[in-house]
Amino acid sequence: MIREELTSMTRNFEDILQRMAGEIASGILSEKLTPPDLMKKTEYYIDNLRDSATKSKEYMIILKPEKAYTTIRICGEFTQTLKTFKDILLQDSPDPSANSSLAFEQLRKALTDGSDLLFLMRDVNDNPSPLIDALITLKKASETKGPVISIQASEDVQSLIKNVLGHIDELRSELIVLEKNIGEMKKTMRSLQQESLELLSEKASSATDKREDQKSGLSQVKLTDRLDDA
Repeated sequence: MIREELTSMTRNFEDILQRMAGEIASGILSEKLTPPDLMKKTEYYIDNLRDSATKSKEYMIILKPEKAYTTIRICGEFTQTLKTFKDILLQDSPDPSANSSLAFEQLRKALTDGSDLLFLMRDVNDNPSPLIDALITLKKASETKGPVISIQASEDVQSLIKNVLGHIDELRSELIVLEKNIGEMKKTMRSLQQESLELLSEKASSATDKREDQKSGLSQVKLTDRLDDA
């Protein structure tokens, strides 16, 4: 269900981006329009794109949690661009044409940001997390087979369960390796830190000795000068 919803959103999102890009290329959407006219001609596109971005973010985080940070960042940048576009058009200004020009630049930026988001939506939908994908498939199978699943699992469901458990074991093994690597990195960092402190200490000590030698040499020179004067 989630993947079907994301597929539908992706198609709708792409369609609106293409229509908006086409109207910009043909001059239907232009910075020469007054702010109210530019708002009127783009409001449907902007609202739909914003809603699609917000809803798809939730689905993408579910389907591929390892890309949650990237998903939140890209969706956030895109929706912020749309908001900035509308905010500029709604501002009171003594020079409306300047507002149209600034807003139009944000509209162009929205196309670029939207293309990045569209690529991410396709990638997540085509390559979801294996574990999440297996769980979704398992849920589908259980809903299709109904109460029978609770009594006797069929071979395909058993296979899915084994697949899920296998992925869990893989993740556990990777986590153990990761924790080991982090431990080794911490040891290396502590060693480097200790070496750096020792090096700084040696340099400070050397500098102190050098200054003492210079003072001693200077004192000897002064003493020699006094003896010569005497």
